[in-house]
Amino acid sequence: MKTLLSLPLIMFIAGVAQAATYTPIVRSFHSVRTAGMGDVRYTTGLYEENFYANPARVTQNPDSRFQLPKISLEASSNTVSALSNLLKPGAGLAAAADSVGKPLGARFQLVLPAYFSKEFTNDMWALGVGFMLSAQTSAVVSQTGTIDPLTLVNFGPAFTIGRRLLEEHRLSVGATLHTEFRGSSNAVLSIQDFLRGTDLSKAVKGGSGMNIDFDVGTSYRPHWALGGFEYEVGFAINNILNGMYKNGGKISGWNGDPTPSNRSWNFGISANHKDYWVFDNVLFALEFTDIGNNPGASIYRTVHIGTEARWSKLAARFGINQGYFTAGFGMDFHWFDLNVATYGEEMGLNAGTLEDRRYALEFGFQI
Repeated sequence: MKTLLSLPLIMFIAGVAQAATYTPIVRSFHSVRTAGMGDVRYTTGLYEENFYANPARVTQNPDSRFQLPKISLEASSNTVSALSNLLKPGAGLAAAADSVGKPLGARFQLVLPAYFSKEFTNDMWALGVGFMLSAQTSAVVSQTGTIDPLTLVNFGPAFTIGRRLLEEHRLSVGATLHTEFRGSSNAVLSIQDFLRGTDLSKAVKGGSGMNIDFDVGTSYRPHWALGGFEYEVGFAINNILNGMYKNGGKISGWNGDPTPSNRSWNFGISANHKDYWVFDNVLFALEFTDIGNNPGASIYRTVHIGTEARWSKLAARFGINQGYFTAGFGMDFHWFDLNVATYGEEMGLNAGTLEDRRYALEFGFQI
């Protein structure tokens, strides 16, 4: 745990300087598939995407599935550039000067194992259960000698159950139980700390704790037929108990409270059309998410617009996330799926303040 939290910070401190004020939205889970289409997930999510979004969508999974390892890797463009400069022969600390004032971030995520039943006991019920681990870090460095990093490690199981209702199963309701452990560091460090040999394994110690929390959600497919599309409206509340990570024990020496995942309200609408032009399926969605998990920030950071077009086993995705464009590509086979995406994440309180351009890769195996 100490090593996992310390290594990213060593890289950041070597970049020289001080953190600008930034407030990224904290999420325990992030899907590369949905990232490519504007991070719409409450009316479009499938499989493990619903553990941390709309649990009612578990009823919309196309098939039952046993998920073998699914791995996600993300890095910001500035992180890649900074590492490239630092690894050049004889570069020294001055090589990181280009990183000043720019966001640096990285994320690793693992789903293993997970199981999803499309029809549990009968065609009215569906469920999913899985174990997730993620490690993420982000920071912004500038000129005056300190850095305020945000580094999180989360792991734990989730259990989701959904129920189909009404004629043609047009209404679904669902709930998710999370049992998650989090360790986080958010202490301010300075270049002086680094130069005088401060023990980073101690300096990064922030807070830790166990969290037991719930999500609830619903989705409804009305009898609309505008343009030949099938429509879905969705609503969900995540972290009903307010995600404070105070329900369980702590890591020795990490006695503070970790960064919380606040209660959030989320809603949206999607439109789906099968056999559209040359595509097997086309999807459009508009969602407003993380309302409540975006304290003091502009409402524009909650806006997400996305589209996905599928042809055979391939998918192309585009969207807008918090005002920044997104794009992605996917391949979905019976036993293997691969997704790549680029998206912009807002690091300031208002849309347009400071973009963190990120690139993500996700691959997984299933039976």
